Amino acid sequence: MNWCRSCAKQRLKEDGGIKLEDSNCTVGISTCARAKMWQQALKLLEVMPEMKLQPNVISYNATISACEKGGQWPQALKLLEAMREMKVQPNVISYSAAISACEKGGQWPQALKLFEAMRKGKVSLDVISYNATISACEKGRQWPQALKLLEAMPEMKLLPNVISYSAAISACEKGGQWPQALKLLEAMREMKVQPNVISYSAAISACEKEGQWPQALKLLEVMPEMKLQPNVISYNATISACEKGGQWRQALMLFEAMRKGKVALDVISCNATISSCEKGGQWPQALKLLEAMPEMKLQPNVISYSAAISACEKGGQWPQALKLLEAMREMKVQPNVISYDAAISACEKGGQWRQALKLFEAMRKGKVSLDVISYNAAISACEKGGHLRQALKLLEAMREAMRTAATSFNR
Repeated sequence: MNWCRSCAKQRLKEDGGIKLEDSNCTVGISTCARAKMWQQALKLLEVMPEMKLQPNVISYNATISACEKGGQWPQALKLLEAMREMKVQPNVISYSAAISACEKGGQWPQALKLFEAMRKGKVSLDVISYNATISACEKGRQWPQALKLLEAMPEMKLLPNVISYSAAISACEKGGQWPQALKLLEAMREMKVQPNVISYSAAISACEKEGQWPQALKLLEVMPEMKLQPNVISYNATISACEKGGQWRQALMLFEAMRKGKVALDVISCNATISSCEKGGQWPQALKLLEAMPEMKLQPNVISYSAAISACEKGGQWPQALKLLEAMREMKVQPNVISYDAAISACEKGGQWRQALKLFEAMRKGKVSLDVISYNAAISACEKGGHLRQALKLLEAMREAMRTAATSFNR
């Protein structure tokens, strides 16, 4: 507040005592908005009455926009309410900025509420209002609402643009509605709206989530024909779709295409490809990818290691699985239940009951949550090693753990 008062006083002095115009404060608020300085914007708005200045719709809009850029949706809503109290009529800009603030804050019910208030208050809706509300529904996984809004735009004599469609496609992706996502992509072409990388990436992700790898691959291949360069998100989603569909060769080909095409690889790219190799029983390829990550300036995480350990388990490579578990500790990557379960299963398949029990105990000591897979793998390892007493002991411990868990859940 000191900053804006000193600015105001200085301006008054410069103007020879002439009253400071509202526009000067509004310009200051707008500057703060662009710089994401929402606190300073609020202070400027609050100090205006002290300087005998009446905040107007432009002042409020600039401050709401500052709060939106600063991720302060509660403040944006308070300002909108303050406008009504001060008899300042909110306009389409006021509402759109507040809706956008709610969208960024994941507050889709609030965004819809504001949108309805606009309609009831006969405030002219525009493409920005619709886009912000569709995006809010997308973040809230409300795909039916997003589609409803998109379909209503032509009725309001508003043409959906690439942002409108991309947000709706992304909403369908989050809702697992891949056929709807593809329909929207086709509708864009019919409406002469040029899809962008975001539109295609969202549609590919929709296919990936539902295991539609042929569709995902087809969309990726179409992108260059549309003069669009697939990015890391497009590739990652397609690799993940191939991984879910058991297409490890396709996943590896895409990974290589990323490298050759100089598309910036990330940990997700590597993890998805390692997982595809794991599902395809290609443990040497999985290890090769894991070892290559540091060369690509990528730090393997718990998912990278767990997938590689699981690949070794499926390939009957228990010594490799143990080496990877040890490497995790050396690299300060904390093994989780998936890492341990895969390593225990590898030892069980390799007839290494002592190693399996050692890992099981390490889980307990390390306070890693044991699950049914952990118990079953350890029990099976003891059975194969001829240690039935130990197997029965573990079986009873598992039953007790399940009883305790059930009692806690019922409470």
